[in-house]
Amino acid sequence: MARGLVVFPGYAIDDYVFASADGATDFGLFFSQGRYITAAIVWFIKTIDVNISDLYFSTGIAALFLQAAFLLSLIRFVGLEKLPTAGIVGAIIAAHPYLAEIFTFKVALPFYSVALLFSIVALEMTLLRPATWRARAASLAATVAMLFTYQVFINYFAVAIIFAFAFGQISNINGGHSSAANNISRQRATTLFFTSSIAILIFATTNWLTKLSGISSGLSMSRTLRIDEIPNRWNQASSSFFDIYWRSEPVFSGKLKFLVAAMLVLSLSKIFWHLLRGSVAKNSVRSLSVGIFALLLLIPISFGVILPFAIWWPVPRVVSHVSVIIGFVFLLADSCTKTSEHRLAKSTLLIARAMILVGFVFLSNQILTDQQRINQWDTLMANRMIARLELHPDYRKVKFIHISKGSWPWPYTTRLRTTGGDMNVSAFLVEYSKVPLLSEISGLDFKSATGSKADFGNDYCKTKQPWPDAESVAVVDDMAIICLKS
Repeated sequence: MARGLVVFPGYAIDDYVFASADGATDFGLFFSQGRYITAAIVWFIKTIDVNISDLYFSTGIAALFLQAAFLLSLIRFVGLEKLPTAGIVGAIIAAHPYLAEIFTFKVALPFYSVALLFSIVALEMTLLRPATWRARAASLAATVAMLFTYQVFINYFAVAIIFAFAFGQISNINGGHSSAANNISRQRATTLFFTSSIAILIFATTNWLTKLSGISSGLSMSRTLRIDEIPNRWNQASSSFFDIYWRSEPVFSGKLKFLVAAMLVLSLSKIFWHLLRGSVAKNSVRSLSVGIFALLLLIPISFGVILPFAIWWPVPRVVSHVSVIIGFVFLLADSCTKTSEHRLAKSTLLIARAMILVGFVFLSNQILTDQQRINQWDTLMANRMIARLELHPDYRKVKFIHISKGSWPWPYTTRLRTTGGDMNVSAFLVEYSKVPLLSEISGLDFKSATGSKADFGNDYCKTKQPWPDAESVAVVDDMAIICLKS
């Protein structure tokens, strides 16, 4: 229900680049990000003469099912699957609007699905009992493969490790099971921690070797922070933390976020009180300190892998593991609750969670609907540009197009509800999607002007009125120039 629209056509700005059968693929970009398996997937799809951005129906359905299976594996890994509330909270996690953004990027769905599959295998191998070295080796291989495909899932692993430790502490305080049973969650967490650490080391070493050999070139996004950049990162992280959990966002309305924040505060208070009361009863400060430390780690983990790197880009798809943090806090609080809790309190909690679930479904619907809306606007705008060019006497000479400037977030006066970062923005915003958009909607093979041609186009537009003024469109030799508003 939340993301059914993924099976319908739609374009993010990256998708236009891959829409053409003749479009060039920059494998160097994948190598510089350490996404070697992603590069192999893209290469294979191009080899069989298929446009990767046209696979949205099959890969969209696969991604939906694999995402649900992955979230179930996470819940099972922590040990929360037997709680009566696991069903509704699992649905809340799955419907979270942060998880919807990746589905607007059709080109990402094939390797997103493969990374999901690797992540599921890694978790399920860790869950096997009794643990064997063969299972651990399979988990390590799957984790390395996931990192070579789409690294964002390591954030989910970090969340699972923290909550498995925390749940182990709470189970120990509850004392309803044997000591061995209470340690299972912590054993799983320890295993996954070392598996992930080794996988990250292999990933980092491979990237270093490929850079050293000249196979890939390091991007600024792969550069770690310098010492003098840490104060600014502190400010960025502090601001983003409040954006994630408190302030209204385009993809997460303020009123609903207030309800979620209130539920988080209530749940965390219940967890801390349970840890405090249990540690006092058992005269164990260690249980309290370990539990609190594990939960405090969720603050930096909320940002995940981007925290120590130069480029700060906390868009929803990068911090989508926050959905799991919220859900696991709810479930951890439920594990602290006695079954004899007052019926009115249970009913109130259920109603609040149902409201959150419905709100998340509607927000996810809005994100995917807004994508179709911005695509329609872009298509109509591009059609008007092509129609204007066709009126020019030298139109048939045009092989290159230069579209200068472009306003943020689009050249339209009506705003969308869910525009943020590079999600649901106009293709006229970034250079690499402008001309591919015109080629896609017209069926004509236009090339983007580069070098001296692009410089000439920029100089021309400096003295001309922007679109839709008559002088905003010109044809010079074999290049068309379109001037947008800055």
